[in-house]
Amino acid sequence: MALLATPTLKTKSFAEAPAAVGKPAAARALGIDALRGLAIIGMVFSGVFPHEAPWPGWMFHAQVGPPNFTYTPEVPGITWVDLVFPFFLFSMGAAFPLAMGKKLEQGQWSEVLLNVLKRGALLLFFALVIRHLSWFGLQGPGWVNQLTSLLTFGCFFLVFMRFPKLGSGQATGLKIAGFALIAALLGAHLMFTDFTFDKSRNDIIIVVLANMAVFGSIIWILTRNNLLLRMGALAFFAAIRLTHDLEGSWTSAIWDFHPSVKWMYQFMFLKYLCIVLPGSVLGDLLVKYRSTEPSAGAGVSKGLLSLVCFAFIIVNLYGLYTRQIGLTLALDALLSGAGLWLLRKPATVQEQLFQKLFGWGVFFLFLGLAFEPYEGGIKKDPSSYSFWFLTSGLAFFAYILCELLSQKLSQNLLWKSIIQSGQNPMVAYVAAGFLVSPLLALTHLSEGLDSLREANVYLGVVKTFVITGAVVAVTAFTTRKGWFWRT
Repeated sequence: MALLATPTLKTKSFAEAPAAVGKPAAARALGIDALRGLAIIGMVFSGVFPHEAPWPGWMFHAQVGPPNFTYTPEVPGITWVDLVFPFFLFSMGAAFPLAMGKKLEQGQWSEVLLNVLKRGALLLFFALVIRHLSWFGLQGPGWVNQLTSLLTFGCFFLVFMRFPKLGSGQATGLKIAGFALIAALLGAHLMFTDFTFDKSRNDIIIVVLANMAVFGSIIWILTRNNLLLRMGALAFFAAIRLTHDLEGSWTSAIWDFHPSVKWMYQFMFLKYLCIVLPGSVLGDLLVKYRSTEPSAGAGVSKGLLSLVCFAFIIVNLYGLYTRQIGLTLALDALLSGAGLWLLRKPATVQEQLFQKLFGWGVFFLFLGLAFEPYEGGIKKDPSSYSFWFLTSGLAFFAYILCELLSQKLSQNLLWKSIIQSGQNPMVAYVAAGFLVSPLLALTHLSEGLDSLREANVYLGVVKTFVITGAVVAVTAFTTRKGWFWRT
């Protein structure tokens, strides 16, 4: 869940503080915040977008589309919706070197490892609470359920915020109060309604992020000076995944480890390391090529490079969704050649960085395309080797694009709001369900928005834009105030 930056490129995940938007020395780092912000906003938008047959299939997950919106795992292809989660995972991986590198250099190994485990535990707590206290799943009267979600949203500030102006005892007391209030809300619903608590009822996205925060961090720590070994970890995962269904094998024992912990850990969650660990390469390169030098007068055309990176995303979404694999391969080859030619003579440190990132993007993109025919074609669900590696490649291009846009649009209100959403992703993730939606229900504004959908099916999208816009506004506001949720 797990992300950026000060002039020294120290970053944040769900646990680290971001830099102010628009400072020249931090501008390069803002690209990760922008990528994360686009991913989290995409999650919110796609989650509240009306599932109606008149809308085109590419507005939904490729395996869950119109006209019936039933899960069809046999359908290959990806849409833009399928990119938001891997882009978020990629951003999490990019944060590892930036968040932990300096402390490890100072020999603070125990503190770093303790923080990693703490982050995983808090994300698991977060995953349980947001599934149990969301007003959609509670069993009490509507207004009680809605108020419960609003109170829970407030409690999250006590649990996840830091209070630097308070003493450590007072700050700890506020956190304990937050946990206690959440426990009281759960207890009240258990006592007075038909509500039940089940640890297997959790937010799977956050559970996956918790696993990535722990296992991804540990693998990066162990391989931070050995990139070959880090990539080798992916090979071991691939071998175990390919052999785990052989009865009696030791890989089967690892894959099926102890059913009692399935609610919080499954070996199959580690498939997303194929996105997180490539993301950590971006973080390593940001550290290696850190620079605050101005990019004016650079030799590479930023406009053309941005166009090439954006074209990669469009070409692969269109080609893989429509199953024009040959055309996709050909256009990817042309774009790869164009980008490598543009970056052939980097004139600045940043262009050297872009040259390295572009090369990694091309590698993972074509690795994903090489796996494309396997398991019936690229799929987000069930996710495939092709999906993990191809989306990692696209994430490298998306980062370059976001970085260039951040430099160009650092004072643009909309782009700043996207960056700020990426700097406070936990708020953005739950604001729709725990703040905006219950407020719309309590004030009956939701009924008015629903009536638009009844008048015309296409007007149902108005509610989507209202909720998404409100989430962005709330998250940007909390970021500007410095109210960050951190694990």
